Formats: sequence, C-alpha cells, structure tokens
Amino acid sequence: MKAVVFSIGTRGDIEPLLAMAEILNEKHWEVVCVFPEQFRQTVEALGYRFIGFDKAFLELLGGRDGKQFMGGKGSMLTRFAIFFRMAKAGIKLSRAIIELQHNTLMSEKPDLVLYHPKCNFALVWGMANPGKSIMVSPIPGMAHSIRHLTVLGGNYGRLLNGLSFWFVNTIKTFAISRAAQKYKADYPGIAISASTVKRAMLQTEKSFYAMSPMLFERPSYWPESAQVVGYYERDKTVNWEPDETLLQFMARYDKIILITFGSMSNTDPAGKSKIIVDVLKQNQIPAIINTSWGGLQKPDNSPEHVYFTDNIPYNWAFPKLYAVVHHGGAGSTHMALKYGCPCLIIPHALDQFFWAKTVYGLKLGPKPLPIKKFNGKDFESRLLELLNNDVFRKNVLHMQSGMHYESDTAKLYGRMIT
Repeated sequence: MKAVVFSIGTRGDIEPLLAMAEILNEKHWEVVCVFPEQFRQTVEALGYRFIGFDKAFLELLGGRDGKQFMGGKGSMLTRFAIFFRMAKAGIKLSRAIIELQHNTLMSEKPDLVLYHPKCNFALVWGMANPGKSIMVSPIPGMAHSIRHLTVLGGNYGRLLNGLSFWFVNTIKTFAISRAAQKYKADYPGIAISASTVKRAMLQTEKSFYAMSPMLFERPSYWPESAQVVGYYERDKTVNWEPDETLLQFMARYDKIILITFGSMSNTDPAGKSKIIVDVLKQNQIPAIINTSWGGLQKPDNSPEHVYFTDNIPYNWAFPKLYAVVHHGGAGSTHMALKYGCPCLIIPHALDQFFWAKTVYGLKLGPKPLPIKKFNGKDFESRLLELLNNDVFRKNVLHMQSGMHYESDTAKLYGRMIT
C-alpha cells in the first residue's frame, strides 16, 4: 500500500503530516512525501521517498517582506500591502505547485493521500477517488466554519464570522476548480466546478483537525466528515544524539526554560535576543535558546546559564524543562502542554494569536506578549510570572494527562483507512 503526503509551508505545517506518515510506515505502507525542497534531508533521513516543491515558497517567507510580516513590523496598512505582495508572488508559485501535485498523483497512483490545506488541489483527486484522500489541518478555520471565530481567529459575531469563512472558501474553491480545468481529462466522470469542489471540501471530504479537543472542542454543527482527532507527534530523536555539553548543562541547573520562535523570522533577531539574554542574566534564570530558523541569534557574549542551539528535538527536551517561551505555533503549543510545560507565548502572526489567547484563557501561562510589542520590561514581568505562578503548573499537569489519553495511534490509523 502506498500513501502520498503533501504539505507546503514551515515546519509547523510539515510535522503533523510526518506524524501520520510515521503511523502508516509502522504499518508497512510505502510513504512518499511531497514537501518544500528544504525538507529533503529531514524526510530522507526517515527513510521515505521525497519529491520537492520549489525552494522559492519558503524563501519568500524568509525574505524582507516575510520577515517584516512575521515580525509584526509596521502599521496595519503596511502589513496589508506586504501580505498583498507576498500573495501575488505566491500565486505565481502556485501554478508549479499544482502541476507537481497533479503529476505526482497521476504517476504514483496512491492508495491514500494526506494533504495540508495549502496543498488542497489533492481535493480534486479525492473527488475522483472517494474515501482515499484526507485533509489534515493543525489549526481550526482552514475549511469548516466556526460560529464563534473568524478565519483568522478573532470573534466579531456570528454573522461576520460566518461571512469570513464563506468568502475565503468561495475564493479557494473557485481557484481549485479553475486550476483543475487544465487536467479535467484525467478526472473523467466528475463535474468540476466551484460549487462541486466546495460541496466536497465542506461536506464529503474526510478532514482531520490534528488538535487536542481539550484546546479546541469540535463544533456540533460540523459534518461527520470533519473530526478533531487529537494531537500526534513523530519521534524527532531519530538520527539525533544530544551533545555532551547540552547534557552537562541540563544536569547543572534546575527549573530550566526553553525559548524558541520556531520557524518565525523577524527584522531584528539580534535586538530581540539581547533583550531576552539581558532579562535572563538579570534574574539568573537558566535557559536553552533555540535559534532554529533565525528568529533568534546567539550574541557575542552570553552568561553560562544560557545555552544556545539550533536543533533540539522537543520530545526529548520538553519532559526535562519547567516551562517554554515560544511563538505560539500549533505544534509548539501542543507539545509544551503535552509534556507538562506552562507557556509564555510571543505570537507573531495568524493562528498563533488564537493559541496564545487559548493558553491564557485556560490559565496555562501568562498574558501573551506579541512580537510587535516585545520589550524588556513586559517580557521580564511575564517571564517571572511564568516561573512563579503555581496555578499554571497545576493546570498544565491536568491538561497533560488528558492529551496523552486522547492520542490513540491505533484509532487514528483505523480512521485513515476506513
């Protein structure tokens, strides 16, 4: 049996699909991953076949506009202009992305397709092959409407919330149906139009929202095809061993925190890093700083109780930590809570504000501090609250037990193949 897995975006978009690929691989499925070329080494190290999307998509996020948008820089008008420029560039890239998806589906002839909503051309293949394709989203709001939220997570009343989903889904399904006309001879027997694509996406396509129901409860008005299946992770320690200096650091200090902005970039990583290190130094707080994709940087001088790394598997580190400061990505949020770590979230963009609000509302961490407003005074006060408020720890430990219970890989596998 063969599965093709499509995703495009940053690591937070890739990991949920890799977690499901791991489940299939353990059942002796052949797995083919179609991700941005930047992830080739990661995927091939896991033993899966890899087909690469053009590097240009992720390079767009890492460019000047991408850094300014992710870093919350500029006025709302400026950010809208940046988003428009990025969207315009993305449209040009999408043609190649769609062509690669179609060609892969035709040549590989898979028994199952898993795809991130950003790769939703696979929906057309699913219409021609009912029951064999699954949309996998790490966040809510990617297709099915939520009456108490807009597409981007804010709540502006049921009418406006619903209109936001209608508007986005209409544009999305129109674009899919238009792109599919070029390949309609390869999908005989199905009518491809914006209305049929929308009906499939919202009513019949199997959709897995890979989130904890303790953080997002499945709306009762969703169709049976749309399910909140829980959070799943792969073992990221494969082909990784901790450095001896890291082990010594972990043994030397208690109540260590980890600070990471994940795949997020910003226009002043050196300045943000200096603020963080100064606060850690002033309060003698031991910390691991993950520079990852460049949102944070190691300064020339840093105290011995601050350890810098650019690669640390969270499933290895989080069980050994007291708390985590992070950007609020869906994966980082779920993993921190699953391993019992209270969170201070520094949201940068999009769904990160939703997760930040959720964590704060459930008293799993202090009030979030958006990257656009990041400053030493507020960071220090929130960091000290993160470390000293026992309510956060108590609530997170309760959350932790529930999240471990809901992640049933056997049940998820059954859902994938039936």
